[in-house]
Amino acid sequence: MVTELALPYREASFLLVLNIINYVMDRITYAGLLGQVFIGIAWGTPGGNWLGLQVETVVANLGYLGLLLLIYEGGLTTSFKSLKANLWLSSFVALTGISLPIALSYILIILSNATPFQAFAAGAALCSTSLGTTFTVMQTTGLNVTRMGVVLTTAAMMDDVVGLVMVQVISNLGKDSSSFTAITIIRPIFVSLAFVLAVPLACRFLVLPSTKWMNESRAKSPASMLSRLSARRETAFAVHTTAMVGMITAATYAGTSNLLAAYLTGAAISWWDSDVTHTVSFDRSSSHSRQATENTTTSQPHQTIIDNSDDQIVTVAPRLMNQGVRRTQGASSNASPPTTSTDRQCKRDWNETSGISIFERYYAQSLQRILKPFFFASIGFSIPIKRMFNGGIIWRGIVYSILMFLAKLTETLLTKLLDRKTLSHFIRAQ
Repeated sequence: MVTELALPYREASFLLVLNIINYVMDRITYAGLLGQVFIGIAWGTPGGNWLGLQVETVVANLGYLGLLLLIYEGGLTTSFKSLKANLWLSSFVALTGISLPIALSYILIILSNATPFQAFAAGAALCSTSLGTTFTVMQTTGLNVTRMGVVLTTAAMMDDVVGLVMVQVISNLGKDSSSFTAITIIRPIFVSLAFVLAVPLACRFLVLPSTKWMNESRAKSPASMLSRLSARRETAFAVHTTAMVGMITAATYAGTSNLLAAYLTGAAISWWDSDVTHTVSFDRSSSHSRQATENTTTSQPHQTIIDNSDDQIVTVAPRLMNQGVRRTQGASSNASPPTTSTDRQCKRDWNETSGISIFERYYAQSLQRILKPFFFASIGFSIPIKRMFNGGIIWRGIVYSILMFLAKLTETLLTKLLDRKTLSHFIRAQ
């Protein structure tokens, strides 16, 4: 009796080639995601159909988890100072990014005899910026920490919310008119606004007082169970993951974008890391962390060393935490500045529980090697490559691509011309 042995080389080669093509194209063109889309076309239903429908469904679902983590990471790297300073500019970019594609799409009425509704649907499909593509390109090129990166990512989030409303409106317009109600339009808008307003309020009136109470408790009892649990990476991982899953679940059931919820969660954790007082402990005798407290005052950054047996309390400005301890103002005349090893230990202990460090430790590798490649490959699964090579389709596609390129180019030029100062002068003039 002959036993047939099968090696699942197709699935394994699919994941391997996705990572190889991403590495090569990122080094050459900073566009590894395009290679992953092409691999999705080749391995998926549009091309060789080597994976099968069930595998493609699993890849698409895992890829969407990767998209959520990608947006969450974008929130973690958000600079609140830049976000607040460029909010009006981001709003203008989002407005032009929505209106121009829809307006230019009405040329399809002439090009392909499309109806006004079809032209509007085509423009609405392209007005929403791909968040996964935006955050990936920003991170690959290092623009995510620049002013332009903050403006574009914020505008992309606004476009995503509007795109969600557009999709629901269009899908309902295609059905019976009785199923189309005002709730269809206003629910995603108001739920999104509720999330955007509720998260900062919860941070200000719930998270901030709770953190202050926890800092006081840890300062009084450095060896308590609360202090030990708060200093562990596992605790931070559990809290961050619970917050992210809870926000995404709530947004999904409420009827708004779960990508917005992922971004807001990451941004809230970033705020908690950078702008809120924290306690990090260290033991002087063993060089292990036991307690260092940051001070969020707006005065000259300072730190206070309190010597109490083997325990020390170090107070530093929050934004200096990642730089270690700088200057000393002793609580008493005998207080001395911490040693270099203590500085390094304090910095290391804090970094181990920050949002971006937890992400790098527990999520980054699986996102980079599996989930994100699956997301971009799943885009390729839905591209009907075999039906695209038709003369009429090709020339219309080229013309429409040029129109959308002009729309995005106009948006970029306006962003460069209308900087923050110009926009604020315009707002004040109104």
